[in-house]
Amino acid sequence: MQTARQLADSVQIARRAAWDKNDPTVAIVATETLGANDIAVVQRIVTEAGYTGDDYDSMVDHVSQLLIGKVQALDDNMPATGGD
Repeated sequence: MQTARQLADSVQIARRAAWDKNDPTVAIVATETLGANDIAVVQRIVTEAGYTGDDYDSMVDHVSQLLIGKVQALDDNMPATGGD
C-alpha cells in the first residue's frame, strides 16, 4: 500500500490543473481545510489505494492534513533568519 505522503503527492498532481486555474492557497491557508473538490479527490485516491474502514477515514484525514501543510509551506513568504 502507498504511504500517506505518496497519496498526498498523487492528490497534488491530480489537482494541479485545477489549482493552476484557480489558486486555492489563500482559502486553504486561511481556513486550514481543503475545498470540497479537493476532499473528493483525496477520498477517491485513498479508495483506489485500497484503504477501507477505519484505515480509510484516518488516511483521508492524514492525507488532507499533509496537503494543507504542503500548501502552507509553499505559501510561506517569511525570510529565513539564518540562525539569528
